[in-house]
Amino acid sequence: MEDLITYMDYLWLQINDDVITVGLNETGVDELDEAFTVELPDEGAIVVPNEVCGEIVTDQGSINLYAPIDGSVIEVNIATTENPGIIKEDNYHDGWLFKIEVDNVEDLRQLEEEFDEDED
Repeated sequence: MEDLITYMDYLWLQINDDVITVGLNETGVDELDEAFTVELPDEGAIVVPNEVCGEIVTDQGSINLYAPIDGSVIEVNIATTENPGIIKEDNYHDGWLFKIEVDNVEDLRQLEEEFDEDED
């Protein structure tokens, strides 16, 4: 997938207008031998940065899921909760986790600038 941002070393973000899609990147997938359960935030939930909003429970422990910015969860990928193995099989397409609608577009611009600077 194009235009992905790495967040917290093990998550990927894709920004499309004021919506951010969150998924587990290759580093995160490498942590998975077997995912037992996936707990995602509820649709409509308010999320904030640096607070756990979900988790993937594996045979080696839990992987915490975070939102990169203030917003509302507008969609969750139920397929990952019903079949957690899909994350390891296709983490960039069918295995995405949740989507956030950003509260403040200016915060989104700042987030994008931070990641642009990190790439330099």
